[in-house]
Parts: sequence; structure tokens; C-alpha cells
Amino acid sequence: MHTRINHCLEALAESDYKAFNQKLIPTTYEILGIRMPALKKLAKELASDPDIGSYLQNAEYTTYEHILLYGLIVGQVKDLSLEMFFRYFDPLILRFDNWVHVDCLISFPKLFKKHPDEVLMHFLPLKTHEGEFTKRTFVIFLMDHCMDKAHIDTTLKHLSEVPQGQYYVDMGIAWALSVGLIKFYDSTLPYLEQQVFTKFVHNKAIQKARESYRIPPETKEYLKSMKMK
Repeated sequence: MHTRINHCLEALAESDYKAFNQKLIPTTYEILGIRMPALKKLAKELASDPDIGSYLQNAEYTTYEHILLYGLIVGQVKDLSLEMFFRYFDPLILRFDNWVHVDCLISFPKLFKKHPDEVLMHFLPLKTHEGEFTKRTFVIFLMDHCMDKAHIDTTLKHLSEVPQGQYYVDMGIAWALSVGLIKFYDSTLPYLEQQVFTKFVHNKAIQKARESYRIPPETKEYLKSMKMK
């Protein structure tokens, strides 16, 4: 199956798109240049293959797209238990080295939406992991799957406890806070009023929130007044 998948990826590669991605995505992996819709379509086809289990147990992580494809496949395999999902997905997280790996693959799995509390408990060690993209994984999971009425207080507390100082972690926290301001303004605002986060995160969250059409002009003005000097 590995040979078949490699042939499929090679056939989908576009040189112009490769050049575009090389400028946009800072990664140590080779980039083939495959568009996301094509990767998702291939993943959907492979996820129902009877031999997919063998592939998942003996994965190859040779390119930027291999990691995306593997994560997309795991997110679509039917009747996969959480235990088996984590067995496949946990090693993959440690190989993330750019924001696309995190943001695409954490938003995708349906199991995350079905079992947010179990996944949150499992991912808790990522909150203080030394890796920049492991911590971002935790942050984006909170934003994508725990930014709701049932979890907002817990989510905000966790966000305030993530070690700051790494660019892609800080940008993720700011993004999540801006979503909090849009969806749960009264719960999120005190974290800004009390200046819980670093100047960069604080101001970037305000900037992102003020760019949203879902926040009224008078609220945007108040948020602007809260920027750290």
C-alpha cells in the first residue's frame, strides 16, 4: 500500500503549487505541492480500504503531505475507538512542525467533536509540552472543540495556563481568545481586563477580535482602548 500511496501522491503533485507552499509554509519536510481538496479526497478513498490498518501501523512520514494524508485518514476510518485513534494519532502530533499540520488535522476528526471531554483529558500533557507545535495542538483543540457553553470557563483557564513565548503558540492563544470574545464576550473579557496574557497575545487577540464583523463598533472601540502600550 505504501507504494500505491506514493504513486498517488506523485500523480497529484503540482510544481506551481509546490513553489507557492514553499514560500508560505515553514517546514523541514519536503513539500510535493498537493492541494488540500485532493488530499482529502484521497484520504477518504483510502480510509475504507481493507488494508488501511496495516498502513496506519507502519506509517511513512517522508513529506509534508504524508503527515497530512495520514492524519486525514485516521480521522475518517469508520468504527475506530478512541484508544486506537490515539495510538495512531499521538505519534503523529510529535512530528508536526508547522501551523498547517496542526490547524488542519486538529479541526478534522469527528471523534473530537463526539468526545471532547475524553480528548481534552488525553491531550492535557500537551499544554506544557516543550514543543511549539504540540502546545499549539492543545490550543487549537480547545478553540475548535471546546469553545462552547459547556466548556468555555475551562477552556479559558487552560488557555491562561499554556506557557507563552513561542510565536505559533502565542498566535494560537490570541486566535482562540478572539473567538472567545466573539462567542462568549462576558466570560472572555475579564482575562483581558486583568491582563492575564503577555502583551503580544493580549494585543493580538484584541486585533483579531476587532477584525470580526460579529463584534459591534462600540465594543471594538472599548477593546481598542484596552490595548497594552
